[in-house]
Amino acid sequence: MSTPIDVDTTSFLILDIARLLRTEFERRVSDAELGVTPGEARALATVARAGPLRQHDLADLTGLGAMSVTGFLDRLERAGLIEREADPRDRRAKLVRVTGAAAPLLARLKRIGDEVRAVTRGDIPDEDWDRFRGLLKVARDNHLAARRDQRAAGAA
Repeated sequence: MSTPIDVDTTSFLILDIARLLRTEFERRVSDAELGVTPGEARALATVARAGPLRQHDLADLTGLGAMSVTGFLDRLERAGLIEREADPRDRRAKLVRVTGAAAPLLARLKRIGDEVRAVTRGDIPDEDWDRFRGLLKVARDNHLAARRDQRAAGAA
């Protein structure tokens, strides 16, 4: 019996690759015994990449619930790896930023990420890999633009 769902659509393939990347990254973070959980590592790396940012934006970027993000940030703050401060545009909101103490851990996380991406890439030639990454960026930007347009239309 054949399945009526094509599991090789772009959406399924991207979701499969994302799941595989995340699982392998989290396994390697756990195995490395870095003193942070894989979820904390993802939160820290996201703040380093996109911060300073509000806690709810971090939850959105990581796909984690607000309560999970708060717990991760509490532990990262106690470890001196991040700091939270009032957002000057809205004192009720907190901005999260990475501290200098996080640099060695972030370097180790980058190496782990590089290793995982190397597995994903395999022997794909540089030119093809660069084109693939460029197309993924365009696809991401298309979604972000559509989201902005929808929000703007809803606000009007």
